[in-house]
Amino acid sequence: MLPAEQLRRNFITTSACGVCGKESIDAIRVRARYDVSADQVTVAHARAGRMPDRLREAQRVFASTGGLHAAGIFTAAGDLLVLREDGGRTMRWTR
Repeated sequence: MLPAEQLRRNFITTSACGVCGKESIDAIRVRARYDVSADQVTVAHARAGRMPDRLREAQRVFASTGGLHAAGIFTAAGDLLVLREDGGRTMRWTR
């Protein structure tokens, strides 16, 4: 039987969100290229709370299959600019 260290993976290839496949919480904490603390944009709690519903309403494929992940880009005013549904290895361009 091989020692556990020899069986350990040295790299991860994934199309996941960035959390799946991480070895630890510390591995998730990566520094962004942009200083997000300098961003002055704010979004009201109520508006942010409506964004998931707005995203779900725009998911055409999810409505028929119930099985796709999606991501969206919203304005601070809550307007959905772009939606992408993940159909496995391909993204479905909805908007």
